[in-house]
Amino acid sequence: MNLKVVAKVFGSLIPAMIGTYLLVKDYIAAANHPEWSVSPMVMWVKFGVGLIVSIILLFVVFRRKN
Repeated sequence: MNLKVVAKVFGSLIPAMIGTYLLVKDYIAAANHPEWSVSPMVMWVKFGVGLIVSIILLFVVFRRKN
């Protein structure tokens, strides 16, 4: 694999990383202060949106013809 391919993959996975960070942050907040936390559905929607955006970016990046 060359460096451009690796950069494209990591660039496309950034939304999934952000979604994972938000999920973990909200999960920790819910464990510490359940009265202030958001619902578990909102936590998983944040993660799901990041995952879907990453998958779409991967398809767009690798479907292009050079």
